[in-house]
Amino acid sequence: MVKSISTYIVYVALLLFFFGYVATPVLQYAEGWQTFYYDCDYLAMMHSSIGILGCTKAFLLQFFAHPWHGTIFMTLLMLIFMIVVNTLLQIFKKKSYITIISAVICIVTAVSLTSWMTNVPSRDLIGLGSEGEKRSVIYMQLSNYIRHQQWNEVIQLCNENSPVTNLLHQNCLNMALAEKCQLGDKLSNEPVKDITSIYINQIQSPEIACLLSDLYFSFGHIAQSQRYAFETNEKMYNLSPRLLQRLIETNLIYGQKEVADKYLLILSKTLYYKDWKPSETLIAEKRKCIFDDNRFSGIKGLDDDLLQVARNTRGTRQCQITLQYLGSLYMLANYDSLFVKMADEFSGSKDLPKPMPKYFQSYYNHLTKK
Repeated sequence: MVKSISTYIVYVALLLFFFGYVATPVLQYAEGWQTFYYDCDYLAMMHSSIGILGCTKAFLLQFFAHPWHGTIFMTLLMLIFMIVVNTLLQIFKKKSYITIISAVICIVTAVSLTSWMTNVPSRDLIGLGSEGEKRSVIYMQLSNYIRHQQWNEVIQLCNENSPVTNLLHQNCLNMALAEKCQLGDKLSNEPVKDITSIYINQIQSPEIACLLSDLYFSFGHIAQSQRYAFETNEKMYNLSPRLLQRLIETNLIYGQKEVADKYLLILSKTLYYKDWKPSETLIAEKRKCIFDDNRFSGIKGLDDDLLQVARNTRGTRQCQITLQYLGSLYMLANYDSLFVKMADEFSGSKDLPKPMPKYFQSYYNHLTKK
């Protein structure tokens, strides 16, 4: 009896460790694409598009909107499963080691269930995957941090895995550095290739399109952020809570309250997003980014769009962030004359104080021979 209790205690401890530390990044990432909606129409639509197994997956994933809630829920679920398995085994064979066998079966089941819920191979979850597969898991954690604007955590995780050579990781790191207004000081601290170290330009999957939506939102380029969020959400059956949040934000920035309310109504059918509201301060700040000339996004080039965003947002944190990106893009693209013009226009202001960030100042001195 004592041995069985000890086995259960060890089993619960292993589950808490697995779901709370090992599997949380991938489960939290997967929840951003697919959560559960408590509405008959949506359940019918979900059933027709992703099937009963997809609905089950969404139900389990929803709890990882709050990682500890997900950890506790899955631990309790697997504990009940172990009790059932142990009871069934005891019926057929009364051996002292039956409880241990039950625990092993259920641990394997927990790992396999997580793999099914996240589409991440079991070997990756327990750290036995290839280097490329490990980088994928790191990217999921970085993406989670970006979603919740945990910029310090992004920088710390990249520092722990230095040198950062993967382009997606570089995009995440440089976004965090720009948001902290440190990109101009640290751009070349990690290997950089070209402008793709700032934003990747090959959309190989919906997940990368989502990263671009995050990047453009950080740039202050609201139109492109909305575009990528909308197109990606369509590929996710219009059920991604992460992308619905971004669509709510961008529509409110453009003054499209009725559209935003439509998306808010969808989120109100969920357990964890029913009371979510976007930051009014964020909306007001990003609204200043909108182009006065109502230009078609990108028609004059991304750099010209960002220059306009910087001019529209002078004296705000957004202007400082946008200039971090713009100066870095000019440097990486070797747009020397445009870099000098930008520096002359903004240097010495609150947005680009003198001396400029380390790499900006060095580049400027080189170009002007100062």
